[in-house]
Amino acid sequence: MTPFRSEVAFASLVTYCPRGEGAEARKSQTLMRQLKDNRMLRAESAAGFVSRRLREMSPPAVVPFLAPDVALVPVPRSSLQKRGALWPAFEIAQSLHAQGFGSRVLPCLRRHTAVGKAATASPKDRPRARAHFDSLEVVAPMDLPASVTLIDDVITRGAQMLGGAWCIWAVRPDVGVRCFAVIRTISKPEEFSTVAGPCAGHVTLGRDEECYRAP
Repeated sequence: MTPFRSEVAFASLVTYCPRGEGAEARKSQTLMRQLKDNRMLRAESAAGFVSRRLREMSPPAVVPFLAPDVALVPVPRSSLQKRGALWPAFEIAQSLHAQGFGSRVLPCLRRHTAVGKAATASPKDRPRARAHFDSLEVVAPMDLPASVTLIDDVITRGAQMLGGAWCIWAVRPDVGVRCFAVIRTISKPEEFSTVAGPCAGHVTLGRDEECYRAP
């Protein structure tokens, strides 16, 4: 078991159902692809659109995760970052900050070893929190403020978020870490109802070393 904390708080704005077939599920699938590619929506990027809508809505469950004294730390992609390549979490963090969220964007997490992509892996083959922790490192740990929020585009089980939190706690155990993902995955179509759905909850490490997200 990890010597670090086994739970981290998270918030998300909308939901996504990868296997749903109704109109609302298809809408969630389209939004996910647009955000992953940071496509243009009308006159702004997907990340910019989402951040503006978040500012307009200001959902009570989400806003505390993006408070003015919190640094926004984008979570690296599962692959190694190439110069000039799209980094969705970084685009989202920048757009959130442009809308007045957080104190600054702090890209202090770096992936030094690629891990399997959770979106295309079977549940049993998805990287666990330990694999993410082992593949990440903190750059310039003394730059970390008292509170940070890890930023990502999609959260499924939360293994990547918890692994990223462990990296920060490993070098600065005094830092308060929370997580925000624009989209949370609802894998079972029967549990999905609508795209809208701001929420706050927790990612917890089980005794089986799997992460469990609630809700």
